[in-house]
Amino acid sequence: MPPETFVLKFLSPETGCSAHEKRFEAERAVIASILDADISQIATHSFYPEEVQLIALTSAIELPLPEWNGEVMLTRPHRIYEAPYLIHTNFELPLMLEGRKPFAIIDGEEGFDWFEAMRDRFRPHVESGRFIEKIKALHGGGRTFLTVYYALSGEEWRFQAYDDLMDGPRPWTEEMERRQGHLFGYTPEQCHWWIANGFRRPSLIAGS
Repeated sequence: MPPETFVLKFLSPETGCSAHEKRFEAERAVIASILDADISQIATHSFYPEEVQLIALTSAIELPLPEWNGEVMLTRPHRIYEAPYLIHTNFELPLMLEGRKPFAIIDGEEGFDWFEAMRDRFRPHVESGRFIEKIKALHGGGRTFLTVYYALSGEEWRFQAYDDLMDGPRPWTEEMERRQGHLFGYTPEQCHWWIANGFRRPSLIAGS
C-alpha cells in the first residue's frame, strides 16, 4: 500500500484549535499498528495519540516532533483545505477573539466531553460580554442536543438572519450559499471561490 498524507495538529490548551501542524507521509498499516487501531478507521477517524504512541510514530517515520504540553490530533487532510484562504472550521474561537469572525455555531450533545470543553472555552468571553450567546435545545430519547450561537457584541442580529436563511424555501441556491458565508464572516471573494469549486451547504458544513 503506497504512503498517504497525514496531519499532526498541536492543539492550543486555551482555544482547543490547532496552534501549528505537521504533515507527513506514511503507510496506513504503520499508523494503524502504532495507534492499535483497525486499518479501516485510519482514513475516516481522528485520533489523539498518547505520548508513547507519538514517540513510536517519531521513530517509525523519522519525524521529529516539537515539545508540546497540549493535546495532539492525528488526522487525514480534508478536501476543504484546498481553499486558498483559511476555512474557519476549528478556528472559530481565535478568529472571534481577533475580531476577524463575527458569528459562529457549535453543536453537539449536552454533557458530551468534547462539546462541553468547547463551550467552556467560549464561556469566559460570554460572561465578560465580549460574546453574545444563544442556545437552541432539541430534546429526545432522554438526550439533549444543543445548537449554540456565538456572536461578537453588536453582531447578534446574525442569529435571526441565520435562522431565517436556514428555515427559508428550498432548494438551496448559490445566493443562499453566499448569504450564509457572509453571515459567518467570509468575504465575497471567498464565497465565490467556495461555490465555483463545488463546495455546497447544507450537505457539507465547512466552517461556521
